[in-house]
Amino acid sequence: MKKYLIIILFIKLVSCSEKTVKRTDSNKDSISTAAQDSQTDGEYVAENQYELNYVVAVAEGYDYDSLRKVALETSELLNFKFDTLDRYFNKTRKKIVLPDNYEDDMWAGEYYFRRFRDSVVSIEMRSAYIDTLTQKNEKAMTKFYSDTLKMFVFANMYNTKKQADSLSKILKPKFKQTTVIPTEIYMGCMH
Repeated sequence: MKKYLIIILFIKLVSCSEKTVKRTDSNKDSISTAAQDSQTDGEYVAENQYELNYVVAVAEGYDYDSLRKVALETSELLNFKFDTLDRYFNKTRKKIVLPDNYEDDMWAGEYYFRRFRDSVVSIEMRSAYIDTLTQKNEKAMTKFYSDTLKMFVFANMYNTKKQADSLSKILKPKFKQTTVIPTEIYMGCMH
C-alpha cells in the first residue's frame, strides 16, 4: 500500500500546475446519446486534482489477445474506434506499456493510463482504476493492489453514472461481464 501512495505522491510532485484538456468527439454517429455525450461541451481545466469518473468496463482478465478480440467487437458494436494509444502488450512483463523509445522519456517503457472521454475503446491495466468503494476497505485494497497484471476492456468513461449506465445497458446483452467502475482519476499534468 505504501508503494502506491509513494507513486501517487511522485505523480503530484512531477505534475504541472495546470493542464487544459480539450474534448475531441471523433464519431458523431454513435448508437447512443450517452455514448456521444461523454463530457460537457468545450474545455475544462484540471488543476492537479482527481476527478470522479464512471468507467464502463466490458471484460477483464489476463489474456491480452482475448481482451483485444472483445475490444474489437465492442468498437464495432458501438461504432467507436479501437485504439492502443501507442501502447503494446509486453509479453515478458505481462503488461501494457509504451515502447522503450517513446518520445516522452518519463513514460517510455511504462504504462500510461487513459484519462480522456472519447468514443474510443482501449485495453487498460485494471490496477490503475480503483473502485471508490474498494478504497474504503483496506483488505480489499491490499488484494486489489496485489493483482497488478489484470487488464480490462475500457469502452468509455463519463462524469455521470447515468451516462455510464446507459452505455452499459447497450453492451450487457452481448457482453455479460460489463460493469461500471466509479473511480477517481488524476487529471493534472503527467509530464
